[in-house]
Amino acid sequence: MGIYFKDKKTQNIIYSHIGPFYGYFQLIWISLLLITGFLLLNQHNLYSIILDESFRNSQFGILLYRKIFIVFLVVLATAIHMYISLKAHGRQRTKKEKIISRASSMFIFLFNFSIIWYAINISQYFI
Repeated sequence: MGIYFKDKKTQNIIYSHIGPFYGYFQLIWISLLLITGFLLLNQHNLYSIILDESFRNSQFGILLYRKIFIVFLVVLATAIHMYISLKAHGRQRTKKEKIISRASSMFIFLFNFSIIWYAINISQYFI
């Protein structure tokens, strides 16, 4: 919302009030992503074969491992973004913090599309 306001003071007020609120929702969605991932692995009995080399080399295994890796990257980017946000809460961010924060936000945004793409491709193995 803050980007719609040209006045920097208004942007800072909006970010300082909405940012922490959004951060809590971000944690909820990350938790749901991880919980549902573990539940789906269990539901389809993949824990027993996930480390098997023939599974890793299969098309399904490659898709699953790539998706897991991207989920890890989203969790990492989210942790970095939240660390900077909490560290800079109530004060002006440094140029380095702005760059890292915006880059992590963009990575999270793009990685989420990748996760959806992999989920769609993986789901075709269960139809």
